[in-house]
Amino acid sequence: MKKKLIISMCLMLTVLMAACSPAASTPQTPNQPGQPEQPKEPEQPEQPSDKEGTITVEDMKGTAEIPAEPKRIIDVSGSADELIALGVPFIASANTSMFDGVTVPDYLKDYFTDNNVEVVGNYSGASGDLNLEKIAELKPDLIIMNIRHDKVYEQLKAIAPTVMLSDDINFVDWQGRFSQLGKWFSKEAAVADWIKAYDKKAEELGARIKEKVGDETFAVLEANSVHFGSYYVYRTGGPGDLIFSAMKLPPSAGVPEGVWGEVVDAEYFSKIDADHIFFFSDDGKVGDTADSPTWQNLKAVKDGNVYCGVNDLQYNMAYTPNGKLLYMEKLANAVINHTDVE
Repeated sequence: MKKKLIISMCLMLTVLMAACSPAASTPQTPNQPGQPEQPKEPEQPEQPSDKEGTITVEDMKGTAEIPAEPKRIIDVSGSADELIALGVPFIASANTSMFDGVTVPDYLKDYFTDNNVEVVGNYSGASGDLNLEKIAELKPDLIIMNIRHDKVYEQLKAIAPTVMLSDDINFVDWQGRFSQLGKWFSKEAAVADWIKAYDKKAEELGARIKEKVGDETFAVLEANSVHFGSYYVYRTGGPGDLIFSAMKLPPSAGVPEGVWGEVVDAEYFSKIDADHIFFFSDDGKVGDTADSPTWQNLKAVKDGNVYCGVNDLQYNMAYTPNGKLLYMEKLANAVINHTDVE
């Protein structure tokens, strides 16, 4: 009896072992015509890497890992204008006035209000002009900055992935900044289309001015807000870029070449023989500059072709895409209508 029991148990173990043997050891026969295809073993997905959902971008520091699709962007670089043009939303910004450091420029206010954009400092000032505590409280997943805040770069990186735009402190290379943002957010085509439309508008406005004044020359001056008695003579910076590079109006003698501009004193005016002068100051008036003999002897002054503008407005609009487009039209209208820049 015991012998039969042992044999039965051995047979059961043999059956169980065969049933539990791996499927890979069972030879597979090819499907016969008319038979359904045997289901295949599903492929195992690759294990996610530590950097899944991120991309590597080039910035002023070299390279940076950032989210591929950031949802909570804080911009402290002064790029609110560009991000709006590209349709990239952001939750907070330091794009306050380049002149007073506190107020949001008028042409950006509606967007900030409609989209509840928080203000976290000033992009053009020193590192102390950023509210780091507020930035941290907003829990960003990406921070965009510029070199002016280099001293707090590590602190910003500790809050969230951070990229630094490749530009110097003068913010002259606006197309370079715009294109770099386009690459970071896969919006290169949008940047190209925008610049194409901008160039077309600039050509149209330049042609209208030349219809009015022919080939007469221009100079762009600004009374220095910090050092009384000194002036900026612009070439590629701000309003100079709009006059000479965008609308391609001829510069007069005395307008520097290959630089954003130069800092000069009133005696330098004797080198300028422009037919038309744009003059910017804090209050939008010539003020004490009118007492200078060299100013009084300028051709544009004698002919009444001086167009005054307010520093606050030109600083806030003449350095970023949409601002430049709007401000360029103001400059053109001043010449065409023979008024101040309004």
